[in-house]
Amino acid sequence: MPSILKQVWLRYAAMLLALVGIGLSMGVPFASGIHAVFAGLRELPLHVFFILAASAALSAAAKAGKLQLLQTALGLRLHFMRTLAFTLVTDCAFLVSPLGAAGYGVNVALLKRAGASWATAATVVGADQALDLLFFAVAIPVGLLLGLDPLRKVFPEISAAIVIGNLLAAALAVCTLWIVRRRLASMLDTLSRHIPWLNTRQARWSRFRQNMSSQWTMLVTVGGRQCVTLLLLATLQWLLRYGALWFCMLELGHRLPLGFVLAVQAIVLHIALWTGVPAGGGSGDLALTVIFAPWISSVTMAMALVLWRFATLYCPLVLGAIGSAVLAGGRIKSRMQLPE
Repeated sequence: MPSILKQVWLRYAAMLLALVGIGLSMGVPFASGIHAVFAGLRELPLHVFFILAASAALSAAAKAGKLQLLQTALGLRLHFMRTLAFTLVTDCAFLVSPLGAAGYGVNVALLKRAGASWATAATVVGADQALDLLFFAVAIPVGLLLGLDPLRKVFPEISAAIVIGNLLAAALAVCTLWIVRRRLASMLDTLSRHIPWLNTRQARWSRFRQNMSSQWTMLVTVGGRQCVTLLLLATLQWLLRYGALWFCMLELGHRLPLGFVLAVQAIVLHIALWTGVPAGGGSGDLALTVIFAPWISSVTMAMALVLWRFATLYCPLVLGAIGSAVLAGGRIKSRMQLPE
């Protein structure tokens, strides 16, 4: 009985934290003056909201296409609309959970329910994250280099040499970790043998890791055309997601380099994620307001953030609810054994 009460308490605590985080993310942009923000938003044409909603839907579709290719490469054949529903629900789980952690578990659980093994589901989710990391590893340095001109207007001492030096240092750190990855894995294996709970599951973990290794080998050996398609879909997904703020700024009369806006968002939002509050709890919004203050006034930036949240928070939450309803309807239909 106590364990059941604990589970119920944890569930309600998670729900409360999600509501607090989303509420803060929705409310923070209005801190600059709710009346001024609403007055400015009322003057915007409706097509701006339609474009932002379409960008959210297309971004989700691009991610679903990426997952569909990964699943097919590993022998898991699902209808694209089902993969799209999985994607919508997973994105919603990322937004409403601390550190976005629930997104990974939900994605794996949905794939397992669709017939995938643990190894296949974990490989699909891991490959999806690897493609995203590859995109950001290229986009952030390029975006920062493209943002040198606007940065020099605020920080004249910044030069290309300083930016390139910092990027090279970060690349060197990543390369060092990659070179010693086998040694790190060996150290973790040795450590796990001294932990009773992990030691009793060592054989199961070894089988799981071997299965994942074989799955990764299958993915690595896919054709060049498929790799290019995966990279293009990942690029489309994140350009649509992070290009929304640039588009909002543009509609409000402020033109900054797309790469610069994308790089700043990527850095700020990933740091905000580590606050542990769902959707960053408004910390990302505040940081973006401060960073872009030299170019955009607080009221205009608040309007841009409300529009940006419409595309990256409100719409994904609505789409996630639709995806959940579709999946729930499918389960009810299968239980009733209705004809297709």
